[in-house]
Amino acid sequence: MSSESNTESLRTDGVKSAPRGFLPVLLALGPGLVLTGGVVGSGELINTPIQAAKFGFLLLWAVVVSCVIKYFLQVEFGRHCLVHNRSVFEALNEMPGPKLARASWLIWIFVLAWTLAQVGSAGIVGAIAGLIQRLMPSSILESVESISSTDETQTARVLAFFVVGIAMLVLWKGAYQRIEKVIVTLVVGFSVCVVIALALLQRTGYRITAPDLASGLTFSLGDMPQEAAYAVIALMGALGVSGVELVVYPYWIREKGYAKFLGSPDSRGWRDRALGWARLLKIDAAVATIMATVITSAYFLLGAAVLFRQGKTPEGIGVVDQISAIFTDTYGEWSRGLFVVGAFCTLFSTLLAATAANSRIYTDFLATIGVIDRANEAAVRRSHWVVQTLFLLGVLSLFLLMPERPDKLVLLSHYVIGIFGTPLAIVAICWLAFKTDSRVRMGRLGATLLLVTAGGLLLCLAVGFAFERGWIR
Repeated sequence: MSSESNTESLRTDGVKSAPRGFLPVLLALGPGLVLTGGVVGSGELINTPIQAAKFGFLLLWAVVVSCVIKYFLQVEFGRHCLVHNRSVFEALNEMPGPKLARASWLIWIFVLAWTLAQVGSAGIVGAIAGLIQRLMPSSILESVESISSTDETQTARVLAFFVVGIAMLVLWKGAYQRIEKVIVTLVVGFSVCVVIALALLQRTGYRITAPDLASGLTFSLGDMPQEAAYAVIALMGALGVSGVELVVYPYWIREKGYAKFLGSPDSRGWRDRALGWARLLKIDAAVATIMATVITSAYFLLGAAVLFRQGKTPEGIGVVDQISAIFTDTYGEWSRGLFVVGAFCTLFSTLLAATAANSRIYTDFLATIGVIDRANEAAVRRSHWVVQTLFLLGVLSLFLLMPERPDKLVLLSHYVIGIFGTPLAIVAICWLAFKTDSRVRMGRLGATLLLVTAGGLLLCLAVGFAFERGWIR
């Protein structure tokens, strides 16, 4: 066979080596950035400023640890998916132990924890509705209130139908692919504005001092250990790459097509290609980790410097509008509009990302228990649409039942992720990491860092839970 034929065969099969060089690598990044788009959402915009408003700089250490500590977990889960090109539940179904309806016990427990955590999406719907409520001209707001009642929660209920309806329309019409770049651009731009606001803060009376930063890096729970411990668990569940987002990461890797570039495990040069793409994943995960850490820390520091010092703790339907003080007290009153637009884009894109993630998780689960055929692309697509619709209707119904405190729904979701989702993800990832093909498995240093990371995160959650329960005082 000629060299030209060989080249054509490689192109047809889609096999290729990982790119090298700054620009080619940058252009090849993707899954981690998609994940970061999901990460920069309710955790940063709602949870982080609320906890900062309650505790000041005290829990800065928890914010930083939450973002950084999950890096090695993300890398090893991504490596396993890349090398074996299997869905999450296909991989986890090999877990030792009993099975129910063809699915491993771990899969059933994880799906239960995942379902409980979706209460946060109901909070996001409520937060968006509350944001729209405060943006509406008074004449329109009066018309809406005349239809429902003068109670702001009733008005928020009406607006929640509008929010979910728009989300359904965007997803049903396939418009998300067309507006995705615009939304991502706005979210990234808004995140940059948050970081700039932190720099501008130093020129105001709310400037942050070295003692302020030092007070937040003492690993202390302060004078309210039970409340602070609850906050730490919620922060560790929500910030950085959360426990549930760790599990979603392999789906984005598969859809990006990285695994197909490796070719058959028996083909010539497979090991070198696999190691090359694994190196790219490390860079991808590192970029996501750095971005999440910088942006999240900026949100927290702004909340501690502005909201805590003012004695304001945002809550209720208007929680996001109340948090806008971190902009108006740094940029000036004119920046409220900038904050509101950025907040809307961030929360709405998070709602869409959560809907897409749910469609993949539940479809994978249904395929695992034999309800649909994973190899039937048409059946998989239908399942995606059905799950998306049911998910949005479900979170709408949940918000309608509990409309008063969307912030509480978000914090409860993050607590559930921290106390259930994250430990389950750690167990699954550590088990899979040592099952990865031995030719491209992590080395001793990587294994040590993975286990130290997993142990440290579990220890933080366990100690936090013991304080939160009052077992330690």
